[in-house]
Amino acid sequence: MEDITNCFKCGAKLPEGSIYCFKCGFKIKNTQIDSIFSKEPSKKDSHYYDKASQKFFISGLSLFKSGEYSKAISKFTKAIELKDGFAEAHYHRGQAYVKESKYEDAIDDFTKAIEIDPEFKDAYFQRGNIFFERGSKERARDDYEKIIELDFEIASQIYDKLHNFMESWVNNIVKNNKTTLSVEKDFINDS
Repeated sequence: MEDITNCFKCGAKLPEGSIYCFKCGFKIKNTQIDSIFSKEPSKKDSHYYDKASQKFFISGLSLFKSGEYSKAISKFTKAIELKDGFAEAHYHRGQAYVKESKYEDAIDDFTKAIEIDPEFKDAYFQRGNIFFERGSKERARDDYEKIIELDFEIASQIYDKLHNFMESWVNNIVKNNKTTLSVEKDFINDS
């Protein structure tokens, strides 16, 4: 059984090893604790089950932001185990797998997030990026095209930003080459 550190009712920090909240007076029964961490909670306890899943998810986000990716993966995994169809937890665990260079696991999680929510644009984008980086250009293109299909406005904004960036990048290269050429010319003329 997992240690519970916050109250499921009000979110206050519980004293270590306690199942009683001094802030709101809520006491978690042993049967509720067991069902929170079992795979099949009763309907009566499903509220607490969802709360526990959300707590693990939020904890995972916090660990991810602080760069503790393997711990974040563990928390996201617990959140997924407690709540079926938790697309966001799969997505964020995939992000943590990317940081750990576990690309196959990341692809699996992004794919699961997409299966749960077929309009999860960020999951398509991240999976597409991995495919692209690993040389699967066709699969990457399929994911990028799906994003365009789901939200053309966002896709066109990204295209415009990318186009502007590339244009300024090329201009800088041309400008730097002209400067280099004129410096070389001045050097040759001074000789």
